[in-house]
Amino acid sequence: MTWWKNVCLRLALVSAVATGLSMSQLALAREYVIGAADVIAISILDNRDLDTVVSVTPGGKIAVPIIGEIQAAGLTVTELTEHLTQGFAEKVKSPQVTVTLREVNSYRVYFLGRVGSPGMRTSKSEVSLLQGLSLAGGIQEGADLSLAYVARETERLPVDFVKLLREGDLSQNIALEPDDTVVIPDNPLNVIYLAGEVKQPGMLPFVKERGWTALKAVLAGGGFTQFAAKSKAYIIREGGGRRTTIPVDFNDLLRNLESDKDVPLVPGDILVVPQSLF
Repeated sequence: MTWWKNVCLRLALVSAVATGLSMSQLALAREYVIGAADVIAISILDNRDLDTVVSVTPGGKIAVPIIGEIQAAGLTVTELTEHLTQGFAEKVKSPQVTVTLREVNSYRVYFLGRVGSPGMRTSKSEVSLLQGLSLAGGIQEGADLSLAYVARETERLPVDFVKLLREGDLSQNIALEPDDTVVIPDNPLNVIYLAGEVKQPGMLPFVKERGWTALKAVLAGGGFTQFAAKSKAYIIREGGGRRTTIPVDFNDLLRNLESDKDVPLVPGDILVVPQSLF
């Protein structure tokens, strides 16, 4: 089994866990910090008229009966309970306040780059990096794990994705915080380029196990267009500070598929199929 299959298997194993954490498990991990759009239930013992369910505004505030607007975002449930108890104490004798999180909507994590479903993902409980990657559809071929990182506000966290996903080092499986951004970039040296008279020109992720050749690349690009000069194709390859051009005669190659004329590709190669003049 290749390392890539191991990565996919590891992500699949955590997918069920990623959506199964309860609010009590979240509390055990660390007390949740309230954020915008979260829904909070407030009740006061023997004062049901004051019970309310409120959403945290984009500005981080909630409107509370007989108290008015107070700041909720940035506080834990315990801290908010203390603030509300002090506020209600001015109007109610010895208030016993209970605060409950009804909905957690502020736990947003963003995924960019080579994941199955880039974009924002939300969770109703804390998720680890592996669980987050699973929710984002897993890592796709062509990703450069050595360049991947987690951005938290203005800093990059020292997470080693290679150790985490190739070696199973769970010390790298950090807990993601709201508004973290997980970036899984492409490396230009981990792709090959297909240009000219093919139906789907563009980049192809370079995966060593796939054994990319010139013909395989053309097939992956949907084949030749009707204007392709198949006998005049070429590969541009750079290395050691030099650029070389390797001719590829697809007409000759297609007449004898068993020959060794199909050129193996290396990362960074540009395969060009020019247009026929006639």
